[in-house]
Amino acid sequence: MRKPNLSALVIIASSVLVIHLVGIVNSSLGRWGFFAYLPGLFFLVPTIHLGRLRATLAIVVIGFSLDVQNNTFFGFHTIALMIFHLIGTEWVQIGQQGELIRPFLLQIMANLVIAMTWFILTYFLKEASSAWSPYRFCSDSVISILIFIPLCRWFPFFCEELLQLLGALGEQEQRPI
Repeated sequence: MRKPNLSALVIIASSVLVIHLVGIVNSSLGRWGFFAYLPGLFFLVPTIHLGRLRATLAIVVIGFSLDVQNNTFFGFHTIALMIFHLIGTEWVQIGQQGELIRPFLLQIMANLVIAMTWFILTYFLKEASSAWSPYRFCSDSVISILIFIPLCRWFPFFCEELLQLLGALGEQEQRPI
């Protein structure tokens, strides 16, 4: 039996947990001058397991959590994740029609695009407290990709296992086209 509200709650809770765990890792990496920036990790699971309304609400909560954790403009991550949610919805529908897709490639692309957008915004706005230098952006991007690749494989399976454990996973909701 599918429990969509429980599914949404589990996905939000697991995403917020991982966001805060990444924050703890970043506080340790900060000693060496590195920062793992992983927002692309969080749009695909709601896209796969939730209907449009619940996925949108989950992404809004997750995006605001990322804004708080990364000290960004209010709504920056929400808008970015919503854009990739829309792209991901089409990607998932193509995959359901039998074509070979690689969701982790979409996640990596999303992570890089969101990071480059944030870099361009902070670099040209010259906010002294949050501006990345080009060198630091490149080194942080490499570190982020190295951390991101195993996490983008693990996180959807983690959420799916939690949903199965709690009995919230069942028939997929039919999405209107």
